[in-house]
Amino acid sequence: VKNETSCSMMLDQGFEEEKDLVEEDDTLKYFKPLMSRDRGQRNVFIDSLSKSLSLWHSRANDGDQIGTHLLNNHLPTAVRMTITCPFPDVRLRLVEILANIEDVGVVVPKPVFEGPSSFIPKDEVLTYQSGKDIPPDVQSLYEDAFLRDARLSHMVLCLGYHPQYVALFIRTLDFIMNGNGPLSLDIRCYLAILASSRHKCSYLVTLHEKEFITKGGDPNWIKGLVHLPKKILNILPLNKLLCHRPWNVSEKHFEELLVGTDSWSVAELVHALVIMAFFHALAGFCLGCGVNPEIDAELGHVTSDQSNFSVGHNTNPALGLGGTPGSDSDSENLSPICSPHSTDVSSCIIEHYMETSSDMSNNTQSKRLADTLKERLAEVSQEEQDEEEEGEKDKRFAESVSSLGVERTRDVMAVPIPVNLVKYLDDPGYKHQDFTLASACTLRAREYSWEDHGFTFLSRVYPQMSELLDEKFKMAIALTYRRLGQARDIDTNPFRQATWYYIQSIKGIRHDDYNYGMVNKILEIQYKTYIRMVACFPEMVTKYDFLNSMTGLEFSEKVHVNILVLEARLQAELIYALKALMKHMK
Repeated sequence: VKNETSCSMMLDQGFEEEKDLVEEDDTLKYFKPLMSRDRGQRNVFIDSLSKSLSLWHSRANDGDQIGTHLLNNHLPTAVRMTITCPFPDVRLRLVEILANIEDVGVVVPKPVFEGPSSFIPKDEVLTYQSGKDIPPDVQSLYEDAFLRDARLSHMVLCLGYHPQYVALFIRTLDFIMNGNGPLSLDIRCYLAILASSRHKCSYLVTLHEKEFITKGGDPNWIKGLVHLPKKILNILPLNKLLCHRPWNVSEKHFEELLVGTDSWSVAELVHALVIMAFFHALAGFCLGCGVNPEIDAELGHVTSDQSNFSVGHNTNPALGLGGTPGSDSDSENLSPICSPHSTDVSSCIIEHYMETSSDMSNNTQSKRLADTLKERLAEVSQEEQDEEEEGEKDKRFAESVSSLGVERTRDVMAVPIPVNLVKYLDDPGYKHQDFTLASACTLRAREYSWEDHGFTFLSRVYPQMSELLDEKFKMAIALTYRRLGQARDIDTNPFRQATWYYIQSIKGIRHDDYNYGMVNKILEIQYKTYIRMVACFPEMVTKYDFLNSMTGLEFSEKVHVNILVLEARLQAELIYALKALMKHMK
């Protein structure tokens, strides 16, 4: 009761004092009172919101631009709450309020996209509009996610197929961005922006721009790199290397960051490394699953009679819209969401690899992935796992990481930089480049692994983080429902292992206790092409790739595949970064 009274006094005072209402321009902060399990407190806020919307509408009718601005800024978030807020009382009351103000002439925004993902049918995801019953454990997770930042994101909704993993994911993300740590909350958000920009993931950038301002960040930083202090600028080369060629990270990069007047402390740098690696991998997940812009993002709603946007097979909504500044409006200068390409990426890659692969038969090519996998897993389970000679192991590893011809797609499908990301990118042309097996890039796990080295080192600097990450890695690779497509009671462990070790192998990490011959025996060409793109070029992934590279798998299984890629890549980046930092400290 005391909390309700306090909240009521605060909000009523805000309504009565015109100046306070006009200056309340931070949408996220304004909706924070909904982050409560107390229904009474939520109702108090909604009552105040209803009054505020009426007042802003009245001002807008009188020609007050500030009233119009506040109305336009807050309505999209109110619409989002009617769709994704996990509390039914909030959804129902806001639907009534929006209907009432629409009746008096207010144009209420409409969502551009249907559902959390443009790759997954909206009725297949566990949302409050899907018509599916939300299991109690999933409902609890959705509430936990919402109570952290007043948002049940499309990203979390896509992960909702896997409640055990989501619980760990939410805890880890919350600790990285909001828990105890050496970096201030605004710096954490800005590092997330810089990391997500490397893969042109407008979805994550837009989310964290809002959070950056909410957490007290300098608004000038949102204008671009030229406004950054030298300390933040100094970490850009490491962000770039870690994202695209982590095997090139060395102790010299840390020498430059840990000395001088604008230096980082070791604890700050470790925290920054975790954030950057986390969001590099998370950008891959969002792009790999075609996560739609949030409703209250600039690209997530419309205020006209425009119908819902239809995503074609060659598009990815997580990239955002628009070409680079000064570009023409023709399709060549627009990002893939609005410019279908005449040549499909996957077709180009597969055609190239088919020419050089002797393992892919015509019969296999025509089968659905789920059927092929079932047969291959059955064959593998019957094989004897004999000890191989070192030369044979080298050959198997080389075959497993042989190029799929992704580099051929660069001229075919050059993905323009979304206009809202140009300001965050230094050296935008710097991309993943395959290392040569003869080079010193290959890292053997016996020399430095997460289990024996990275985890131990991180535990000394950031103990709670190391535990969360380790638990999440183990959860991702162990997660199984013993099914594959329509088949049940299937041991999918070889498939999950092959996916994990393949992703780490294309990042240059070799596990001597794994038989890399299993990669090509188990994983099909189309599937390898898709997960390779998610791990290295996620900005190139399209709806066509998602639907046709994993035919026969259920949507929950396709999301699980993207989780495996996310975690394998995240661990690989951390291995390289922590190894180089340890070497510097020694």
